Amino acid sequence: MKRILALLMTIAITVGALPPAMAASSSAADGSAVVLPEDVPSPWAIEEVTQAIVLGMVPSNLQSRWRHSVTRIEFAQMVVHFLAFQYGYDDDGSFLGVYCSSALDRDGMPFGNSSSWWNQFCGQLETFRDLAKPEDRGYGNAAYALGIVNGRGAGTFDPNGLITRQEAAAMLMRCYRRYGGAYDAADPSAALTDWNSVADWAQADVAAVLELGVMNGTSETTFGALGTYTREQAVVTLLRLYANGPVSRSNQNLPAM
Repeated sequence: MKRILALLMTIAITVGALPPAMAASSSAADGSAVVLPEDVPSPWAIEEVTQAIVLGMVPSNLQSRWRHSVTRIEFAQMVVHFLAFQYGYDDDGSFLGVYCSSALDRDGMPFGNSSSWWNQFCGQLETFRDLAKPEDRGYGNAAYALGIVNGRGAGTFDPNGLITRQEAAAMLMRCYRRYGGAYDAADPSAALTDWNSVADWAQADVAAVLELGVMNGTSETTFGALGTYTREQAVVTLLRLYANGPVSRSNQNLPAM
């Protein structure tokens, strides 16, 4: 709560101290750039980021550096935490303990029994040799086992690697399918001049996030599949998935675990 209040106060002081033209734009009236503190989201993202934090959707250790590119391990933590939030859990480890006891893994097989799935994921060394920290192993292995985040091959997770927009779309919809089931979107190719640059494996998921209003294009006619993805974009799109997905805690129609 203190962190949330501090963020709100920082936002209010920073934005409130700017002239109206500067508060609504990333450029000053004279054309120079407005430099925001690292812990303040971009003007376009402030409202949604703040809402996501207040709801409890954002891990406390990721409530900063909003305009920096999100890493693969950060996004893994975000989606596991988002799943826990959707099912009403404040603690990710407790959620995984209940969820994995009755769910199927990425291969469609039962997870089986474990006294603590979180501890098991944190101690699992054989899947990815580049997850040095136990907490990173926990989130990386959990996101992988749930079929949300894939490895990079040859036993690597690439925790500090960055995420493209098409990868983000795929991970968001894999996360959605964990609780919301299948979602078939209309083909957006006629409206996008760069549709051929979207990888085949990502096209259905890109179509879905666009139709749901979870992600926007980089312009009215382009998606920008290989563009970068920031921490604030990750938070905002997860909030929109919560708000716009046909199945969601917000609609009170989540299937029981």
